[in-house]
Amino acid sequence: MLEAAGREFAEKGFECARVRGICDRACANVAAVNYHFGDKEKLYVAAVLEAHRCGFEFTTEHEAITGAGGMPEDRLRAFIRHFLSRVLAVHEPDDWRHLLIAREMLHPTEASDILIREAIRPRFEQLLGILREFCPEADERRLWALAFSVIGQCLHYKMARPMAKRLIGDEGIEALDLDYLSGHITTFCLAALGRIPPLGEMGESRDVAGGQDGAGVREPVAGG
Repeated sequence: MLEAAGREFAEKGFECARVRGICDRACANVAAVNYHFGDKEKLYVAAVLEAHRCGFEFTTEHEAITGAGGMPEDRLRAFIRHFLSRVLAVHEPDDWRHLLIAREMLHPTEASDILIREAIRPRFEQLLGILREFCPEADERRLWALAFSVIGQCLHYKMARPMAKRLIGDEGIEALDLDYLSGHITTFCLAALGRIPPLGEMGESRDVAGGQDGAGVREPVAGG
């Protein structure tokens, strides 16, 4: 039912989607929506939350990030890797999860308020906490901007994927996999935060702690 609802809402939007159409897709009785979800609006909220979740649980992510190590660099790397794993989980631009979240980003409904409260804000506050360790004297506005800089780099590989594929081809997109991108974005952020040397002519930086190129890190983080 949730899969069928997600497809219907993604294709038609909340207003134009019909309960009968959802039930026809799910091969279910029309009464099933009220029985399992209460009404169409609650079903829509459930579909949006499922689209955002993509099979990941925040509690698992939170434990992996907070337990990633004593250094904020390690926690930032873990956060970026987990966030990217969610971003890259849906590869096809016509997948209903991608389309439904894109609809909510462009035209937020009340479902977005619930999504932010239950899923997005806890992760955002977690990222702010990590960045506050790097910049303890930064005001709230600066921390917001830093957080959105991290998030924006990750989201680019989801929202711009169709155009990027046309720009650099299928092989180019496949080369930008989870390992490479998590290493690259972490290195870029740590260089901007002054925790590792600036990027050199090769676009790489030497990791101060381990003498290792941050963009080439391949070891998995806890829970990753």
